[in-house]
Amino acid sequence: MALKTLLGIKRQGFFIPHRYCNELPITGTLPEYSALNKIFLKSHETQLGFIKQINSYADDLKFENVVSPPGPRWHQTWFPRLDGASAYTIVRKQRPSKIIEIGSGHSTRFMAQAIKDEGLNTELISIDPEPRASISELKVRSEKITLDKVDMSMFETLKENDILFIDSSHIMMPGTDVDFLFNRIFPIISAGTLIHIHDIFLPHDYPLEWSWRNYNEQQAVGALIQGGNFEIIFSSQYTLTNFTKELHQGPISQIHLPDDSYETSLWLKKN
Repeated sequence: MALKTLLGIKRQGFFIPHRYCNELPITGTLPEYSALNKIFLKSHETQLGFIKQINSYADDLKFENVVSPPGPRWHQTWFPRLDGASAYTIVRKQRPSKIIEIGSGHSTRFMAQAIKDEGLNTELISIDPEPRASISELKVRSEKITLDKVDMSMFETLKENDILFIDSSHIMMPGTDVDFLFNRIFPIISAGTLIHIHDIFLPHDYPLEWSWRNYNEQQAVGALIQGGNFEIIFSSQYTLTNFTKELHQGPISQIHLPDDSYETSLWLKKN
């Protein structure tokens, strides 16, 4: 892959020369982002309130007997425990009329189940060339294309309490889906739109074992949050670190969490 990219045969990634790269700290060794932590501190009441909402669906979150599509299941590492529970909860509580999902699979199953259980008429749109779990049996409009080929006016139809759900490449480079989302789509979506971004560890660094992935999406997310136009609703990683007691008073303690899985959902609201 690297050789084909460097020789210009076929682009299969990014090679970015940096004169002092060998002297820089590697991913997983960076200290906490202190300015971001102060913003997360201000979201405590909101996040605690959201945990109570999750707890209110204790009986409905018992998916352990569902082992095959199209239903959600906990025995998978792509979208585990707290991520699945938070997506299910926010769909039922906010009752969106439309969800646009960039990157689909297990998350789609959780949201489709929430739509069904709440009796909603939500339009669920998936944009993903290759969903990571089968969604063909779900009531989903599946667009198997990359984001750059989507008509941007689709995102202008999102209204208050609608959802823009993101779990895509996690790479912020010119022309990538993350570039399109942050610099073309976020500016045009309506105030009150709910935004989900996956694999976010803020206010902490990515884990050391992910250093080979070279993800840089959360650096853009950090700047987005500090800009003041997006409110933190819920963060899986932050609540796991700061609200363990509150989480384990509800159904989370009873839900299976596979080994080597990370719970990393971040939910924001555009002001």
